[in-house]
Amino acid sequence: MYFLNPRLAADVFDGEYIIANLDTGLYYSIQGLAVSMVKALPFQDQNQVIRLLADTFPENAITIETELSAILKELLNEEIVKQESTATSTSDPTYSLPSEYVPSRFNRYADMQDLLMLDPIHDVDEDGWTVQSNDQQK
Repeated sequence: MYFLNPRLAADVFDGEYIIANLDTGLYYSIQGLAVSMVKALPFQDQNQVIRLLADTFPENAITIETELSAILKELLNEEIVKQESTATSTSDPTYSLPSEYVPSRFNRYADMQDLLMLDPIHDVDEDGWTVQSNDQQK
């Protein structure tokens, strides 16, 4: 089964899927029809999902299959999407199909890596934030 890594912060903004890995400080942008593929997670069969999306725009089917296969490979390499062979999903993927074909793009950014890694939440231990007494604050 393919699923979105739960350790990532991700959301869709204006049709673009933005994903931040707060452990590494990297962030990613997914655009075009690949957004529909990521929104369909979790799913069992990558070929079924890619084929369904490609069949939506038959005039671009070969291009779509190539794009989505390459992007899924990148998502797996970057550990944005995880694959677990023993897990199974009891439901079919949910698709949100666009009305027109927009080429898929996957971008990786490291330009804000230092800023994202400065986030003090990384410095919290399992007991949480240290509470200062009134004596310590003076």
